[in-house]
Amino acid sequence: MGNVPIFCQNKTFIENETSYELLSQCWTEKRIADLLRLCLPLIILPVSLLNNSLSYFALRSRQMYGTSTAFFMLILSVLDPLVLVTKNFVYFPIFIPVNSISCKILYFLIYVLGYTNVWLLVIMTVDKFFAVWFPLRASYFCTITRAKYTCIFLFFLTSIISFHHFWTIDSLTHPHNTKKYFCYYNMIHYGSIHRLWRYIDFIIWCFLPFILLLLFSILIIYKLKKNRTNSHEHIRHIISSNLRLREVDSPKHSSVSILAGQEIEMRSNQKHDVIRSRHRHITLMLLSVATVFLLLTLPNSIYFVLDITYSFNKTPIVNDYYQWLRYRRLTILTIIMFQLSDLQHAVNFYLYLLTSHKFRRSVIGICLKIVDFLPTILTCPCQRKIEEMRYANQKFDKSQYNMSCRSSIYGPSNSTQSSRHLLQQTRPLYVCNGNVLKSTTITTTNDLI
Repeated sequence: MGNVPIFCQNKTFIENETSYELLSQCWTEKRIADLLRLCLPLIILPVSLLNNSLSYFALRSRQMYGTSTAFFMLILSVLDPLVLVTKNFVYFPIFIPVNSISCKILYFLIYVLGYTNVWLLVIMTVDKFFAVWFPLRASYFCTITRAKYTCIFLFFLTSIISFHHFWTIDSLTHPHNTKKYFCYYNMIHYGSIHRLWRYIDFIIWCFLPFILLLLFSILIIYKLKKNRTNSHEHIRHIISSNLRLREVDSPKHSSVSILAGQEIEMRSNQKHDVIRSRHRHITLMLLSVATVFLLLTLPNSIYFVLDITYSFNKTPIVNDYYQWLRYRRLTILTIIMFQLSDLQHAVNFYLYLLTSHKFRRSVIGICLKIVDFLPTILTCPCQRKIEEMRYANQKFDKSQYNMSCRSSIYGPSNSTQSSRHLLQQTRPLYVCNGNVLKSTTITTTNDLI
């Protein structure tokens, strides 16, 4: 469980050593932290790649594509794995930390993609807010063209906010190994804005999206409930007024008109139920995505804001057992906080499945196509081998035919013997290769005779 130092196996060294900086490397907390740091990203990333690939193809289908909400979801399915890929370059540094420019680009992309991903959720909720509160103007505002322009503007804005990483991030030498490098903030340039940037990051990445998502979600739910009651009252008012007019004109047909009014009310209620169910599915989907986002990112943001004051991740200076134990346990908490915020990039797929029946149908259709296509992929190598064997046998037949033609020049007796010899050689091929070699054998013997 984790990389255990060699000196941890020496019991005499552990008993005589008094430095908790070294002894803490043998503790279970240190090994748990190393195991979580290694395993969790390698589990979340493949799950996110698989889920978002299915989401991408499902959202490109005819059932889902065509609305601004589906377009935003499509962009999210691309951004989610990209965020995790860039973060995994930080978790597992291979060649990027050696170069300062690659470190700057990496951190710039992490923040740009992360901010864009978060604010796309807010824009999706605002888009739904316009569709519910202003249905007559929704066809003008909630279009795919405007959604594309919004995504471009959002990417440009987040790039401006994250541009400072090109002078605050640098490639630094590892304090315990001069041959190792890692990407982190250069305190010469970052020290003056360290506290300010932590608060800005908290506001942009969590606090402000949290307030907007909560506000617009409440307004959407309120409007849908209000429209539900108003629509039923409006329909009943229109039908009752029509019935009164008919009773005044023809009192004999009052019972028939009452039945007709009830039927009209039932049909109109059914239409409103269909429209309301569509809004309810999309609203439930957006609310679930927003809720999961808040649950997974809010603890991380609060933790790192408090870290400015309490310095949770600062290495202890005093050789004290309890401080080093606190430090090792807070390291585990830090890793869990990081991975919780990364987990939201892998769970949106399951939220779409639970809340949208159209998305479920699209995913099921894609899975059925994959299941149908798998046998053809598996049988392709076998088919190629069979074709190669057939081609080799046909080539062998032609060579035998040419030899028989040359032998027919020396006389009819030789030609008869060669034809009999050819028939004896082609019989096994007839058994193995079926009709193809049967026809070749017949034509060859007919030509010789």
